[in-house]
Amino acid sequence: MATDSHRTVSAVERIGLMDSPPEERFDRITRLAREMFDVDYALVNIVGEDEVYTKSQPPETHFGRTPREAVFCGETVKQDGILEVDDATLDERFRDIASVTEYGMRFYAGFPLRTDDGEPVGTLCLIDPDPHALDEDQRRSLEHLGRWAQAEIRQSDPGPVEGAVATGRTPRADDFTADGVRLASLAIPHGVVSGDRSGWQEVGGRVVVTLADVMGKGEAAGAVAEALLHALQARRDMSPVAAMLSVEDEARSSGLYLDTFATVFHAVIDAATGTVDYIDAGHGLTLVLRADGSSERLTSRNLPLGLRPADVEWEAGRASVSRGDLLVSVSDGALDAYDSTLESLRLIGDDLRAAADPHGFFDGLTLRVSTHQVDDDVTAVVLSVS
Repeated sequence: MATDSHRTVSAVERIGLMDSPPEERFDRITRLAREMFDVDYALVNIVGEDEVYTKSQPPETHFGRTPREAVFCGETVKQDGILEVDDATLDERFRDIASVTEYGMRFYAGFPLRTDDGEPVGTLCLIDPDPHALDEDQRRSLEHLGRWAQAEIRQSDPGPVEGAVATGRTPRADDFTADGVRLASLAIPHGVVSGDRSGWQEVGGRVVVTLADVMGKGEAAGAVAEALLHALQARRDMSPVAAMLSVEDEARSSGLYLDTFATVFHAVIDAATGTVDYIDAGHGLTLVLRADGSSERLTSRNLPLGLRPADVEWEAGRASVSRGDLLVSVSDGALDAYDSTLESLRLIGDDLRAAADPHGFFDGLTLRVSTHQVDDDVTAVVLSVS
């Protein structure tokens, strides 16, 4: 019978993330964690038998492989929940490791990341040179972020995925125009059924736009995505925050998000004034491209729908668009057609500006998807103002 360490090594090899380049799907989690907890470092680490590889880290750092005995994470993967060390210099387990003696780290909190089979393969961790102590709300927030990182880890596991049959990827495009606002979308499913959904409608001079990316692939994720899209679009008369709260309450009562969650961009655009009221739930992949050549990324501190702690309020956002402006929102699969980092979003914006129209941009994105390794659904929505 295989030992636990051999099973873990096999799982680490299987997910294929050791020594892999940065990816925005992990970086947006560590970026948010670093800001939320006000620490110097928030990392996603892949934990092998002898070494730890830092998959996601602050942009100014360049950690690579580190001996397992030099860091905290080798102990974290043995835990069922969060490992917290308020001051490592006072903890006999860690006071002599290199992270403490050579790099001066004192605070550590880590959440173990496991495969669907329960094999520990990594951590989401917070590290700081000053002592800290998490309160209960912060521990819950770290658990929520850990679940998000764990879901991304599981997306990398090449085990069988329901519905992901290699039958070719057929792009689907659609568009409509109302009150000087044109909307166009592209959907390229990874398998037979996509976990991404986008939709819109025009109601009394207001355009309601939704892009939802449900964690997972196949029929289960597709069913949740379809239900979520319809639920948000049905609340067309509500503000984005009110619509999200209503959908969230409904989903919690029905148990819809017990096993999954979704990143969401949901916006209401006033066609007369160009005001864009939106809520971004862990999405962060929406750009406004101004006619004057400037751009703005629409961001927030919200966690994905299904991961928000009950005592944390949704954060609303507001932007504006005017004649000649473009708004583009994509699912994270689109980034894989470039270099998978947040820089990809800027390149997407450049390609959209350079295209004759949204469908010209979609043609180029479809070509990129066909020539790059993109193991996820790809969805893009473009709004233009004339």
